[in-house]
Amino acid sequence: MHGIKRRQWTDESLAQKRALDQEKIKHYRNLNNKLLAKKTAKKYDDASLVDTTRLLSLNPEFNSIWNYRRDIISAIKDTLDENFWERELEFTMDQLRSFPKVYWIWNHRVWCLNNYPGSSIEVWKRELVIVGKLLEMDPRNFHGWHYRRIIIASIEKISDSSMNKHELEYTTTMINGNISNFSAWHQRCQLIPKMIKMHELGDLNEFIQKEINYLINAMFTDAEDQSVWMYVKWFIKEKCIIEHLTTDAYIAMLQKFKENILYINEDELEFSGKENVWCLKALIVIESIETSDLNLTSDCKKEDYLNRLIELDQPRKNRYRHMLNDA
Repeated sequence: MHGIKRRQWTDESLAQKRALDQEKIKHYRNLNNKLLAKKTAKKYDDASLVDTTRLLSLNPEFNSIWNYRRDIISAIKDTLDENFWERELEFTMDQLRSFPKVYWIWNHRVWCLNNYPGSSIEVWKRELVIVGKLLEMDPRNFHGWHYRRIIIASIEKISDSSMNKHELEYTTTMINGNISNFSAWHQRCQLIPKMIKMHELGDLNEFIQKEINYLINAMFTDAEDQSVWMYVKWFIKEKCIIEHLTTDAYIAMLQKFKENILYINEDELEFSGKENVWCLKALIVIESIETSDLNLTSDCKKEDYLNRLIELDQPRKNRYRHMLNDA
């Protein structure tokens, strides 16, 4: 890194480092072979559990050893002390702090919660607070968002109540904090259809108009952000939105998006000297809906937009040419 002096290794210190590395590798291999032999022999005892802790601390991506650890715990669970499950959750949290994107750690933590004695709603609510703090530190961690959905589903099942409104508000908060949070936008895509089906959005016309305005504001906030445009594409093509709107209302919604996208694109052209690729892609999607689904044929510029993209977005020019041939 810039500004950091590179360490100078002498022949002696380099030899010492290599010897130390070789010792670490030898220790890891011995522990690995020992545990795999125990796993094959179905050795389920406290000593084996301790050994899995040691190996997983060195390599938390070793899924086979996580499986073995669960087999051990299941076999000796009647002998475990009352604080074991809290310690197990602490162990997984220690691993997540260093390796927040290793799926097997998240998976084991869910297993711990499902097997936690009593597994009361308070345990799950506490976990929701914890995952909230983890997502504050790493707002776009896909594993964290998936884990949050699991926690929410468990709370809903135990309490027999919906948390959809709470989660929709949460996605809004996370998006407002970082508009590039693809996972939050994705969560929104999951929630809205469910909430429409369960009649949880109140006046749906009012909600749709607010969502349109929210999206337009997001487009103006960062016209280069892929997450926003992917959500826009989802929203204007989502079946539950289309089915609720009259044809005239749907056409009006598309027109409102188109007018604002054209304005953003013109502004980008004036400011930077080139058009916005995402704007042109969105305009193509809208015009495809208008011509193919709504049979509106007036003033279609899809071919023009594709020709512009061929010039602007060279890495994907062949794709646009293919689309042009099909237009």
